[in-house]
Amino acid sequence: MEPMIPEVAAALESWSAGRQGPLYQRLAEALRAAIRRGQLPGGVRLPTERALASALSVSRSTVVAAYDVLRGEGWLESRQGSGTWVRRQASVIRFGEDRPGFFGRSTSSFRALIEGPGEGVEFTIAALPAGPLFADLDAGEVLADLDSVARTGYGYEVAGHPPLRRAIARHLTERWRLPTTEEQVIVTTGAQQAVGLAAEVFARPGDTALVEDPTYLTAIDVYTASGLRLATVPTGVQGVRPERLREALAATSARFAYVMPTFHNPLGTLMPERERREIAFLAEELQVPVIEDLTMADLTLGDEPPPPIGAFQGEMPVLTIGSLSKVLWGGLRIGWIRAPAPVIQRLARIKLITDHGSSTVAQVVAVRLLADLDRIREVRRTVVRERKELLERLLRERLPEWSWDPPAGGLCLWVRLPEGEAMGFATVASRYGVSVVPGPMSSVDGNFRDRIRLPYVLEAEGLREGVERLARAWEAYRPQAAARSREVRVVV
Repeated sequence: MEPMIPEVAAALESWSAGRQGPLYQRLAEALRAAIRRGQLPGGVRLPTERALASALSVSRSTVVAAYDVLRGEGWLESRQGSGTWVRRQASVIRFGEDRPGFFGRSTSSFRALIEGPGEGVEFTIAALPAGPLFADLDAGEVLADLDSVARTGYGYEVAGHPPLRRAIARHLTERWRLPTTEEQVIVTTGAQQAVGLAAEVFARPGDTALVEDPTYLTAIDVYTASGLRLATVPTGVQGVRPERLREALAATSARFAYVMPTFHNPLGTLMPERERREIAFLAEELQVPVIEDLTMADLTLGDEPPPPIGAFQGEMPVLTIGSLSKVLWGGLRIGWIRAPAPVIQRLARIKLITDHGSSTVAQVVAVRLLADLDRIREVRRTVVRERKELLERLLRERLPEWSWDPPAGGLCLWVRLPEGEAMGFATVASRYGVSVVPGPMSSVDGNFRDRIRLPYVLEAEGLREGVERLARAWEAYRPQAAARSREVRVVV
């Protein structure tokens, strides 16, 4: 793949929306802004004109003209025989701007989380609103719990609020069939913090971590920002195959492997119990720890999942990450890591540097919600199942050429486009007021160029409007995709 295609396309998401003038001027303006923000830092080689034009679904002459403008202004430079580069002195940090290289894939893909919801439809966020979730909470009891905690302590509980740690341990033991004690749990500020903390126990900047291809796109950002090198192992309809994992670990000398065995994001796949046992055995044999992310584990669309990989671990630790963000509400920001007690102590020392502990208020509320989680889970599953079925029906009606494998659980469809490239289509879709996550964003190597991720979390009206906008965008994009497909066949 051309250098920086996923990163450049992500940095330029919605680049033509809200800007005036010819396309080449709008593209030049967007590139200039991305350079100034540090998304395209100095010394980065940009894609060729033809490759970027294909990714953005514009003519090559548009990209040529935009590059020419920026060369004239001193933002870009051409090197004989090696393409177009961002000039090193171009990325100047100004007051109120972020440092170069700070932004990642999730920043571009989940822009609505930073800037607030726009006028269009967001198909980028795989999380449910709380709905009436808190209506059944007894506010008086919650306040009494909080008052008791506030009167007897300072609120700095680095490993987590003890009643919540005990509640999570019971949940893992009884629901996930993963025997757990309070000492084996640390509460985190959401699963994202858990992903980063778990990595810090085993790796240092410059080390290699092994992730699936595709994988949770924010994990790519978290590990990259930590200075880790990322190697990949293919995953499929039953998760990563143990034999492929063995080969990848042997070839890369990775310090740990990060996997999503239960309702993979974005695939929605479920790893069988046999493979989970084999991976735990493999971790012991090769002395490589495994981090398993079970963030989506409570959102099955069918059969209950088997026990986590951690249930089969030997002496080599398996760190199990969980969260309430998907099954309850992302605003709680409650996640956790389950690991051997000595590892939890190391995690607590690392977390102390970060935040002295997650919000006590949120943890007190979470204790009450966990007590009612069985009922809440069934309500949420019903909502998720209905919205998935509606999204699938709408896609079959309006976009019958699109296809996908039915997910076993989770919150997303991993949709295959019949032609064209996801990056280019995402750009066109943004012009029609609908945002999607292109497949390459979930791949370290920029693979899955024919895929987009579509969450089924919006209410019925939002799903209908979103699919209608996608259909109009596809109608506009399809002739370009067909033309490029013919070009490829001619070249081949």
